[in-house]
Amino acid sequence: MAFVRRMLDAGPFAGQAAINVVANLLLAALGMVSGIVAARLLGPGGRGELAAIQTWPTFLAGLAMVGLPDAAAYYSAREPSNAGRYLGSAMLLAFMFAVPFMLLGYVVVPVMLHAQSASIVRASRWYLLLVPIFILIGIPRYPLQGRSDFVPWNAMRIAPNLLWIGVLGLAWYLGRAVPRFVATANLIALILLFIPFAIIVWRRIPGPFTPNPHKWPSMLRFGLPCMMTMAPQVLNARLDQMLMAALLPPRDLGLYVVAVAWSGAVAPLLGAISAMTMPAVASAVDHEQRVRRFAVASRIATTLALMVCVGLTAITPLAIILLFGTAFKASIPAAMVLMPAAAVLGLNAVLEEGLRGLGRPYPVLQAELAGLATTAIGLAVMLRPMEIMGAAIASLLGYSTVTGMLLYSAWRYTGASPKDLLVSSMAEFRLRFGARAIRISEPAVSVD
Repeated sequence: MAFVRRMLDAGPFAGQAAINVVANLLLAALGMVSGIVAARLLGPGGRGELAAIQTWPTFLAGLAMVGLPDAAAYYSAREPSNAGRYLGSAMLLAFMFAVPFMLLGYVVVPVMLHAQSASIVRASRWYLLLVPIFILIGIPRYPLQGRSDFVPWNAMRIAPNLLWIGVLGLAWYLGRAVPRFVATANLIALILLFIPFAIIVWRRIPGPFTPNPHKWPSMLRFGLPCMMTMAPQVLNARLDQMLMAALLPPRDLGLYVVAVAWSGAVAPLLGAISAMTMPAVASAVDHEQRVRRFAVASRIATTLALMVCVGLTAITPLAIILLFGTAFKASIPAAMVLMPAAAVLGLNAVLEEGLRGLGRPYPVLQAELAGLATTAIGLAVMLRPMEIMGAAIASLLGYSTVTGMLLYSAWRYTGASPKDLLVSSMAEFRLRFGARAIRISEPAVSVD
């Protein structure tokens, strides 16, 4: 708590950063808890069936919003007094896109879940109702982000994760620990969130909320590139599970989901750094300062990634058994590969935010597309003969490809060599992360 107090004392930006860091840590903890509970409740086969039900509808729900949440945040930051109109415009337009995406999902799901039972395919088709639910409870928080109203914004981010743990607890209490019941209960619970979310929005965002179709062209011009970048990012992270749902038995997918959940323990610290890197770089007074901030953030992220990865990889065999149970022992080798993959993924997030801070979003898209191609080729070659280990190796290769492309782009636009971006001395690390050194009076962990 002393850490948070020091950040709050450092000024308005520091207080906002502190709130976001704490929220990220809480989200990561809730994700780990829900992963453990779901694994123990459903077992390898049931956990795999639940993942099969949820994976494609969740992916399509993200695409169906065509970047409009980011557009709502951006234009609410530019015109705070019109945030209500931008919210209404974004939601109406997103509902118009929802219908074709749901129809697409209805056709695609049986093909992509070829290896699953007919009942799981039917459940996944019903789960496509997540598309309009995402619009109802997902888009409304983004104008809050644009207006820097981070307390309710983070509360709305955290609420679905808390509710998910509650759904799992309800399934256990009722003795209905089967994937179809859990998925259905989660949809119902998410719908109920609309009421408190609507109250928060009504009180915190200035109206009116009347949609304005004249705002749609500019919102789409901003949102569509965001969606184009999001799609390969999500596929880089989820293509392995999507293909496993189509080709492998539910038990294999369940084992892999647990390995992925454990590797997510790398995320909180690196996520906190990436969240603050872009505003730190973008707000610098000149190009030289932007480059310096970018390089320091990248070096610190590399050191943290290496330290956390080594420590967590060493305890992976014991942690998998203790946290998830002996039924998931077979996931340990894949988890040992996915842990460094997750560390590379976290570093990539910092490099991407640094490039965005330099005003260079397209190299990020190019890097993610190259990584997606590598992942797809790796899965095509290794998934069937090596199963979950092949998927883990393909992910590591895909993420590493993204890293190489990002480092090349960073060198091209900053002149900083890979050594400048990756190699940090322990003296620098202690300076940045010592007990009295962490202040955010400037954006992003004081990175110059």
